[in-house]
Amino acid sequence: DIQELERIALKYNLIVLSDEVYERIIFDDKTHYSVLARPALANNSIAVFSFGKTFHATGWKTGYVVAPATLTREIRKAHQFIVFSVNTPIQVALAEYMKTPEHYNSLGKFYQQKRDQFLSFIKGSSLQPLNCYGSYFQLLSYEGISKQGDMAMAEELTIKHKVASIPVSVFYQDKRDDKLLRFCFAKQDETMEKAGEILRKI
Repeated sequence: DIQELERIALKYNLIVLSDEVYERIIFDDKTHYSVLARPALANNSIAVFSFGKTFHATGWKTGYVVAPATLTREIRKAHQFIVFSVNTPIQVALAEYMKTPEHYNSLGKFYQQKRDQFLSFIKGSSLQPLNCYGSYFQLLSYEGISKQGDMAMAEELTIKHKVASIPVSVFYQDKRDDKLLRFCFAKQDETMEKAGEILRKI
């Protein structure tokens, strides 16, 4: 796939915006392929990374991009009016934390265990999981339970059953509805177990 992306990008002189924030949260012995690993493609790419995702601090909303100088020059022009800077204590904390790569290099294993726990907790429910090879979200199909739209289903689960999810249609411009909900498994085991108990009864 990345070879084909490179071929198309170079043929049409496209700039590739590559979301690589989950680069270390990969499961089942899969490999992350970065646009930066292919020099020709890297020259036409902006790769986006997240300290928040890598260091379990998503509320910090802190990340960085890697791109050719001609592109980062343009990015900085816009960035100075959007964010301006990151607070100094967080920058110091991140610099210190980066000295211990064994922690963030073990993220994949950590979240794979979380995914597997979540799947074990919902086993026996009518919700069908889609394959999840990375991130800390699991997509579940509820087609076997209801024909209502995903927004209505998410609202019902939240209000009536106290289990929150995200309707996948919100991520599509055309609001396509495939009867899928996104659940976060970056939670305490007790929280996931309780959610599993509820979801198995629906």
